[in-house]
Amino acid sequence: MRVLLVNNYSMERAYDLWKNGISGSHHVWGKIEIEKKGEIEVIVFPHVKYRWINKIGAVFGVTHLDQQVRILFQLKSFDILYAPYSKANLKFLLLLKVLGWFRKPIVVTIHQPFLLKRSTAISRYISKLVLAQYEAAVFLSEPLMQRTIEFLGLEEEQFKEKFSTAQWGPDISYYDKYCVTRIPFESCEYFISAGHTDRDFETLIEAFRGLPFKLKIFCTPTSIPKTTDIPSNVEVDWAVTFSKDLIPFYQKSIAILIPLKFPDYKEGCQGMTSIQDVLTFGKPSIITRNRCLNISVEGEGLGYEVSMYDVAGWREKLEVLATQKQKWEYFSENADRVFRSKVNSQLFGDHMGQVFKKVYEKYVTNKIL
Repeated sequence: MRVLLVNNYSMERAYDLWKNGISGSHHVWGKIEIEKKGEIEVIVFPHVKYRWINKIGAVFGVTHLDQQVRILFQLKSFDILYAPYSKANLKFLLLLKVLGWFRKPIVVTIHQPFLLKRSTAISRYISKLVLAQYEAAVFLSEPLMQRTIEFLGLEEEQFKEKFSTAQWGPDISYYDKYCVTRIPFESCEYFISAGHTDRDFETLIEAFRGLPFKLKIFCTPTSIPKTTDIPSNVEVDWAVTFSKDLIPFYQKSIAILIPLKFPDYKEGCQGMTSIQDVLTFGKPSIITRNRCLNISVEGEGLGYEVSMYDVAGWREKLEVLATQKQKWEYFSENADRVFRSKVNSQLFGDHMGQVFKKVYEKYVTNKIL
């Protein structure tokens, strides 16, 4: 069986880093773990070749058009199309599939909700039509799947064969290489917060104002905090973007902070990537409450959850993690337990492998499509 993995630039870069031994496999979305069993080949399809085609796509609001056009010339080289970023890489191919002109089975992972700010009958119809084009949809959290089912008013027979959930998790071998030796509580120097999607660095900075603790924020040029008077105990860095370069900073951190802000209709798996770091490095965490994450930070004993924009709540929990060694060690031990037993790249790869086998047997072997 041959599975074609459509990707974006960041995944292609992550795959190169993994091949060079300086990054985990989880950013390649199960490819490494699946191929270890020898039954399925997962081919990472090159992201960009003809940039001028992408410029044409941009005129029509279609991202990654070049990649999708090139896939049409490779139909005999694969059995299943795998899109970890769902429709972001598929808009043109989905249109062709609706028209009956693209017949390869498609497997996607879904991170974000189908809810819209102004839900209409037309928007729900389009969402249902998109979902119908997937032979399998793997949601990255059970709450996200249930919200999608309720929002679209799906009947059980419409989703029970196609929908499943899998918890995307960090690479165990990456842990063994970089993170086995834990730095003790006494040697941790600061709090750390990294990320760019729906981050509320402004609330976090305000929470640190006047506190005797240090905070390091790692963001991108597009997610730089809007706060103009940043206190001296807060450092903002938008130049360090590779995960491998953040390793020493994570190792010396007291806890990993995940401040989020989003309207209800956009609540999806925001913060999921940062939770991978919580588990990988065995650090406590404080996160803005997100009902759509599969992992409950408080339920699993990984740290604390606070309400959105709750400066006082952040300050209270920061004080606990910075001063109470026993609680810090409890949260750290739980992070390691969850990583080893519940949330890791091997478990995710096992689930995706089973999904591909099921789709292959139904749609390729039996030639339903």
